[in-house]
Amino acid sequence: MKNIFLLGGIIAILMNSLAGIVLTSYPTFNWMLADVNILFSTALIFVLYTRFLDNAFKTAFTFLFLISGLMRYVLSLFAHSELENNWIILLIVGLLLIEVLTFIFGLVLRKK
Repeated sequence: MKNIFLLGGIIAILMNSLAGIVLTSYPTFNWMLADVNILFSTALIFVLYTRFLDNAFKTAFTFLFLISGLMRYVLSLFAHSELENNWIILLIVGLLLIEVLTFIFGLVLRKK
């Protein structure tokens, strides 16, 4: 199962990068930000399936990480290239922080 998500993430990064290269209206900052968000989502889901968590955790966290990753991807398409006063970047980092903390919380609660 983890290989499906890894392959899907690699394909998503390649497709987004191809769109960034071909489309001149796709700003480089948004392109790179979207690639990083896809990479983080793929990495979190891959690590989720390499850890010894219960199936309920894996299912719930996969759904959560996919939805949150999609939200971060959409937000990255509308982010401004200036880092000052950029609320969208703050939302993206906040969502990523929530994902990481949720993953750590799941690791702490797992049955040994």
